[in-house]
Parts: sequence; structure tokens; C-alpha cells
Amino acid sequence: MVLKLIRSLAAVAILAVATPSTADEGSGFPQIVGTWHGTYLVAFAKSNPNHKKGLLKTEMELEVTKLDGNLITATNRWRRIGDEEWIVEEAMGTFSLDDPTRFVLAEAGISGDDVSSGIFNGVYLDDVIMVTYAGPGTGVSFAAQLVKKGSEK
Repeated sequence: MVLKLIRSLAAVAILAVATPSTADEGSGFPQIVGTWHGTYLVAFAKSNPNHKKGLLKTEMELEVTKLDGNLITATNRWRRIGDEEWIVEEAMGTFSLDDPTRFVLAEAGISGDDVSSGIFNGVYLDDVIMVTYAGPGTGVSFAAQLVKKGSEK
């Protein structure tokens, strides 16, 4: 009984001096803040005006600007290879609570003619972000592997 009391007091003492962690400190989710880049092929449904162009080579930059625990704030910029201007879309998302390497982002377009709304399903693995995208309203989908800008991979 005395041993249980000592253990309980020790646990209370540890909890009393422990500092709460922030989103940037040991939240259990990957720290993916930064700009991620990759190229991919994009496909369009028959109803999409871009369908007749076939598969298009495209590049994207996913800039993760903020993490709040499991919540993700990001900006997605993309353009067809050879184009000068970026299409810009804002996104909010969350890491999965049962698998902290997996996340989902919902995006909405804010600039350009080809903006769309869609969903990214992603996984962070070995310093790489892999995403699949579905834009059901415009009939567009792709998969991309993104590496952090400035990294050696």
C-alpha cells in the first residue's frame, strides 16, 4: 500500500513539472513544414475541357506553412511543364489519428482559369511525401512523389 502511494505521488510530481508540447515539439506527427516539389502526369475525364490534350506533364510545389497538432495549413502551386505562371490553391488538412504518417488535404482554387477543388490523400515516408489527388468536380486525378526543396533526395 505504501509502495502504491509512493508511485502515485511520483506520477503526480512528474505530471506537475512536465511542460505541454507544442505542435512543433514532439506532437507525434511528422514535421513537414516547408516546400515540397515534384513532377507528375495528370489525367482528365472526358467531360473536362483538357481531356483532348491527353496526359499532361505537370509540376507542383506543396508549401506546408503551419502545423497545429494534427492540423495542416498548406498552399499548392502547380503548372504544366513549360508554363510560366503557377496556379495557386489553398488547402487545409489533418494527419490521421490512427496512423500519423498519413494525411488528407482539402483544397480550393484561388487563382487562374484551371483551379479546382479536390482532395489529396498523402503519406509521409522516408523524407518523401507521396500524394494521390482527386478533383471530382472537374474530373482530374494524379499521383505525385514530392521531395523537400533543398534536400539531397
